[in-house]
Amino acid sequence: MSKIRVLQFPISANNGVKTYALNNWKFLDKSRFECDFVIVRPNLGFEGEFTKQGAGVKYILSSPEKESKQYIESIRKLLLGNYDVVHLHTSYWKRLLIEQIAMECNIPKVIVHSHNTQIDIVDESKRKQAEKVHWELREKFDINLATDFCACSWAAADWLFGPKIPREQIKILHNAIDIEKFAYNPSVQAKCRNLLGVEDNFVMGHIGRFSAQKNHDFLIDVFYEVSKELTNAKLMLVGEGPLENLVREKVERLGIMDKVLFLGQRQDIPQLLQAMDVFCLPSKFEGLPISLVEAQASGLMCIASIQVPEEGTIVSTHMARLPLVLEKWVAALIEVARSSFCRQSSLSEFVEQGYDLRHSVIDIEKLYSL
Repeated sequence: MSKIRVLQFPISANNGVKTYALNNWKFLDKSRFECDFVIVRPNLGFEGEFTKQGAGVKYILSSPEKESKQYIESIRKLLLGNYDVVHLHTSYWKRLLIEQIAMECNIPKVIVHSHNTQIDIVDESKRKQAEKVHWELREKFDINLATDFCACSWAAADWLFGPKIPREQIKILHNAIDIEKFAYNPSVQAKCRNLLGVEDNFVMGHIGRFSAQKNHDFLIDVFYEVSKELTNAKLMLVGEGPLENLVREKVERLGIMDKVLFLGQRQDIPQLLQAMDVFCLPSKFEGLPISLVEAQASGLMCIASIQVPEEGTIVSTHMARLPLVLEKWVAALIEVARSSFCRQSSLSEFVEQGYDLRHSVIDIEKLYSL
């Protein structure tokens, strides 16, 4: 029996979509499935993470706006006769080309998967133009342009599909993780804190791209106020992104560079989470962030904005959702620092709610099956 061939499109940054797609591929039954990932930006630097797991990497680097004919031909050539499943990851409607071409190429399964609830573009005029296109295309989207409709949360489903796709035809695919990798371990915590030089500090942490969505500007304001009250406070920032230099400039301007750790893109996220005392996610919007799932699995107390969907609360005793009001965040973090919060991992709750990859991958395999 031949393997089912899956194409995942597009991979454009070291972000949650890339993490989600790679996480699932690691656990898929490789005796039944083959998978290729389409890279749409040059020099991303992480392609080896896919090939190391036995996946293929394809490149489509032509611009759909500036080189539309070449772009369409590249996609058509890639799809024709090569794949059984096309899994399209998106955060907002930019164009309907991929869906149309996939259906024209008679791909048996065309899956559209929503991962966010707004558009993460810094420039306001460009964002408004993108929003205009999104709403126009959402109205034009036809149920016949795909075979399956998925989302990471109901908020993400509503944003991408609206009333055009009945809810009963949408499948929620949880951003599941390998929970055993993240289970709280005091000895790992002590070792990592020692390596980072934060043994005696109250460590606030954030993992995510430096982008408008993640709201680092607000987080720096919060930390600045917390550090006045808690002189041993440190802020750990993990990730890269277009706004990193602006954040660094603000930290330097406030005179707190010695209290903020810019750790860049890392492969040791489970260990870094162990080193934190509290996880902060003041996002302006989210689909359902994998980093928040990982932080809860690590037994961390988590403080997130109310813009994060409620489905992101897996362990209610480890989560506080707050409006983006400076004073409320400062007070909550100082309370965490002075509390007797008992850190522990409640992994059974992740299994029960569908956030354990060993169980959730079964749903992916069913989705891909012909």
